[in-house]
Amino acid sequence: EIMWSVLEEEKFELTDIGYPSKALTIEEARLCDREMQPWLKGSMYSCPDPTCLKCNKPDQARKRKLIEILRSDANQRARHEQIDKAFEGQESVILMTVNTGQIHLFINWVCSCDRFGIPVRNSTYMVPTDAKAAEVIRKNGFVSLPLDWISELGFTIDSKYEGADNAGWNPHMQGHSDINSVTVIVGNDIIQKGYTLLLHDVDIVWKQDPRGWLKDAAVHRDLLAMFAPRWDALGVANSGFVWLKSNRRTKIFIQTLENLLPIKGISDQQLWNAVIRHYRFRQIGFRVLPLQQFQLLYDHTLRKWDQVGGHAIVVHGVSHRKTYRLAKAKLWFFDETCDAYDRDLIPCNGDYFADHCKI
Repeated sequence: EIMWSVLEEEKFELTDIGYPSKALTIEEARLCDREMQPWLKGSMYSCPDPTCLKCNKPDQARKRKLIEILRSDANQRARHEQIDKAFEGQESVILMTVNTGQIHLFINWVCSCDRFGIPVRNSTYMVPTDAKAAEVIRKNGFVSLPLDWISELGFTIDSKYEGADNAGWNPHMQGHSDINSVTVIVGNDIIQKGYTLLLHDVDIVWKQDPRGWLKDAAVHRDLLAMFAPRWDALGVANSGFVWLKSNRRTKIFIQTLENLLPIKGISDQQLWNAVIRHYRFRQIGFRVLPLQQFQLLYDHTLRKWDQVGGHAIVVHGVSHRKTYRLAKAKLWFFDETCDAYDRDLIPCNGDYFADHCKI
């Protein structure tokens, strides 16, 4: 069997169907075209206009502003210089964006890595969206994007977080949407500069370092993602944990994601899946990560944790009541034994199992 070299692959001409030769615009992607996208209950892409542009215009303006400010020459240049200096020699970069409302979950991830002896500070890029989160990140020795750009937005990114109720409503969803948009923009920087990107939610713990496993699994693949166990056609990629190699295909892919942010609505996960399954991106090498090693912490998982927990490399506290689920599974490491412990940041006064503790 003859294997192409990377150089030969980079020279190969991409086709119009299967992979675009440049990033798609909103008009080209036509995410609301009923012949291309499933119009399902809960879908963000059920606008009568095939381009989606005639719907949800206030949110479009907000996302365009995020792109405008973060992509200004001064902000982009400073960010690129910081990335080059901080991660020189690194093969991959972990990226997380966080506000004060979820800073306790970030610290729990830090404590899990410290507990199991996994070095992460020299390869993690943190993007805080408020001053308190920035101070906690700095105090714990992580590289952090300065907050200068925040004051240029003309609006505030919500610093609070409250878990969704039983109907799925969270009063701070707009802030969550903003944070995920920022993550895509900064993640695009990392990919364009040639690093492998581990895009990472904060409600995750590591029992082992997953990066070696992910690198091996990504041979001849572009993108690995945690499993989203949906029963409908909205997509199976969980955008809260994505391993994205840097190559010609992924540079086009993530630039397309950034271009489409104005029409994404609340859910970044629906956008990721819409682009992965888009007919123009059929040649992307995508794999869902195995659930046994990359666990999702649902209620049914808790009931059989003794059977499957021992196999986990990474555990993701998905859905609502994240702190409760992590504590119930004995995966709450943010305590007095952790060097990052700060009593003032402990949620719910430490009563994680109380009904009022929704975070």
